[in-house]
Amino acid sequence: MDLTMKIQNIKNINELEIRFPLDKGLYAITGENGAGKSTLISCASTVFYQLPMYDYFGRPQDASIEFSMGEATRGWSFTNNRWLKSNSDAKMKLNGFYEGSIIFGNRFKNTKFSVIRILDRLTVDDMSVADEFVRTNLGLILHDDPDYYKKLYVLKSLVAHDKGISGTPYFYRLKTGELINQARMSTGENLLVSILHSLQLLYNKRTKHNDGWPCIVFLDEIELALHASALRRLVLFLKNIAEEIDLAIFFSTHSIELLREIKSQNIYYLQYNVDDSLSITNPCYPAYATRNLYSDDGYGNDMVILVEDDLAKLIIERILIEKSLLQNIRIKVLPTGGWTNTITMAYDIVSSNLLVKGTKLAVVLDRDIKDEVPAFISNHKVYSGIKLDYLPIRSLEKFLRDNLFVKVNSTLFSLLDSYVFQKKPLNDILREYKKNNDKDDSDGKILYGYLLNELRSMRKDREDLVEIVVKYIMENNTSEVEELTRYLSEKISE
Repeated sequence: MDLTMKIQNIKNINELEIRFPLDKGLYAITGENGAGKSTLISCASTVFYQLPMYDYFGRPQDASIEFSMGEATRGWSFTNNRWLKSNSDAKMKLNGFYEGSIIFGNRFKNTKFSVIRILDRLTVDDMSVADEFVRTNLGLILHDDPDYYKKLYVLKSLVAHDKGISGTPYFYRLKTGELINQARMSTGENLLVSILHSLQLLYNKRTKHNDGWPCIVFLDEIELALHASALRRLVLFLKNIAEEIDLAIFFSTHSIELLREIKSQNIYYLQYNVDDSLSITNPCYPAYATRNLYSDDGYGNDMVILVEDDLAKLIIERILIEKSLLQNIRIKVLPTGGWTNTITMAYDIVSSNLLVKGTKLAVVLDRDIKDEVPAFISNHKVYSGIKLDYLPIRSLEKFLRDNLFVKVNSTLFSLLDSYVFQKKPLNDILREYKKNNDKDDSDGKILYGYLLNELRSMRKDREDLVEIVVKYIMENNTSEVEELTRYLSEKISE
């Protein structure tokens, strides 16, 4: 089931309809500045909040926000100089929350100087130790250290009531003993504290008193004031929490770091057309979504290489460096999704003249689909002019299963066991996989899932695994590496 929203005459959106899937996972809403990302998210939040509509949206004539989910409807309309809310007899069974931008939302609710002065005078006696969920995840995301915010506190509700303070402000105690209230925290800390507090409440509700209703979360400007490494850890955390408690998490962003972590089916790209109408592209490849946002980062290079995923990107980049192909040339390698998406993306770039004049294009696919490509090209003749080459391995998942399980490659096994899987022996992971898995895993994705889960338990990510695999490939799959090197060299010299 989806949640459908229709917007009319709200800020810079004259008319728009969008369907929000309620399946668990991460979803991104992106587009250039001024495309309406924050407006769309703000409108969506009215599905479950009694917002101060005048403050958020003003007094636009003939404006409306309408929702439907199954037989249930809900909405707002501006009529006779008033915002009026309407609901159908059928109840809209939906949970969730909204964390807004700098101007709106929860993260800067207590930023009046009069309130800050009250917060400054409070002591630890006025507070309780913050929930472990907030403390540990705040430290893990910002500093990769679960104990970094061990002395994180939250204001007691009775004290907040007596002092006339709204919300739930947090405090952090420095090693010197000084208390830093939430209004004086860094923007990144303030952002994450607010999000984690709301997620903690939702987590408790979903794990202890789950009503079975779908749950949707809307986040605006999620990348605000976060370092790229913290952003990657935040995305990993959100993916895990969405999976664990069945959340659909939508966030607005123009961060290429975030978009690369989201599958194309879950990316919604907003853009204005020449007639001032607003359109949504979905599914949207990450590279397509960033072609205008980052015109000087990929499409202003001498050459663009489209690949399927981050493993392919690392292999290509290693070949370019070790084979000395980066002489006086700027090359950008862009992961774009599955192999059919990559071919389609290449055609879109060429046919729409999206590349800066003089920029060359190359396409490198995973080797496991090499036999399928001719039939696909034959059925889609518009793609026949696209030149392709393939990685030295079939795919990361299949390569790992072939070399760790089907027939154990002792060299690769020893490298991974010694340098990556230092908590639980790799053999134990493989035995657990063999014992518990009775499904067809010819593509290796189930085994890959086992390996990733172990990496996460050690607070590592797939890059630690991929780095070893790429090193092994470069040293041992020499004929395939040379084949790919020749292709790239020829493309560069065209």
